[in-house]
Amino acid sequence: MQSAKAISKPSNTAKIVALSAMFAALVTVTTAFIKVPTPLGYVHAGDSMVYLAASVLPGPFGLIAASIGGGLADLISGYPHWAIPTAIIKALNVLPFLLCRLALKNSVRYRRIINLPNLLMVIPSTVVTLGGYLLANAFFHGFAAAFAAVIPNLLQVSVAAVLYIALGLSLDAIRFKQKLFPE
Repeated sequence: MQSAKAISKPSNTAKIVALSAMFAALVTVTTAFIKVPTPLGYVHAGDSMVYLAASVLPGPFGLIAASIGGGLADLISGYPHWAIPTAIIKALNVLPFLLCRLALKNSVRYRRIINLPNLLMVIPSTVVTLGGYLLANAFFHGFAAAFAAVIPNLLQVSVAAVLYIALGLSLDAIRFKQKLFPE
């Protein structure tokens, strides 16, 4: 028979799955509803939540949340042809953060959302976004249009990086990650 303490405390797996669903929803909402239309799609705030999910969620859960959230946003925003490319690109956006976190597993910096390694991972994630959408735009609209979309995409990831830093610093100030995953 389990003790009352063990029964009342949710399992870590259940907590991680619930957080992953929450982050997928945050990516969807900030992508689909906080946006500025452009000729080839739209510029949105969703990448900030992708970076945040990548910095908070363990293992591949950030990758799954970003992929599902980004793909769903395209489906509900009237861009269903973008759902698969976006799901792939958003999953790849998380990969640098995931690899960085694996390298820092035993570091004190791992306990914070905003740290130098995570900030540096925004750079390869930006390259993934720019390159991924360049290829997808070239497929859908041709290379001339794809190159025209680079500047709006660069603006998107720049705004996302600023939002990520602001939100991450705020969450670090209240020890969000330590409260979620106490040692």
